[in-house]
Amino acid sequence: MEKIDSLNQVAEFHRTFNAPILDTPQIPSKERCELRLTLLQEELNELREAIADDNIVEVADALCDLQYVLSGAVLEFGLGDKFVELFNEVQRSNMSKACSTQEEADETIAFYKEKGEEAFSEISGSKINVHRKSDYKVLKNKYYSPADLHMILTDKAV
Repeated sequence: MEKIDSLNQVAEFHRTFNAPILDTPQIPSKERCELRLTLLQEELNELREAIADDNIVEVADALCDLQYVLSGAVLEFGLGDKFVELFNEVQRSNMSKACSTQEEADETIAFYKEKGEEAFSEISGSKINVHRKSDYKVLKNKYYSPADLHMILTDKAV
């Protein structure tokens, strides 16, 4: 897949049209927050409609618009300079849901069994996923590590 640079592209749009780009992480005014939520909801509604219409062109348009509006929100909440690091931390955390060894997977299955949930493991590439038997939902590895966004936003460990 080709990489995109949505934050910098949308920053160019914001500078051109005098839309806010905040330098530090913060919550904008109530009005700006409402605008951001409205814009995101409008694009999400367009995506829902495009899916219902089975229209891949409109799906692509809605997804691009969602990415554009979301990137604008990142900039307006002052998260632009830290967003790559924030996203990488969320990625690290999400990937920690998978097990690295069969032993980890077995421990995770036992962990959920103690909670009354039946689970099984399944190899996926170099990782092992644990799924709930009832609905195939991916369950978090027993050693899952949540994202520490506070550390990034405050430049210190909690």
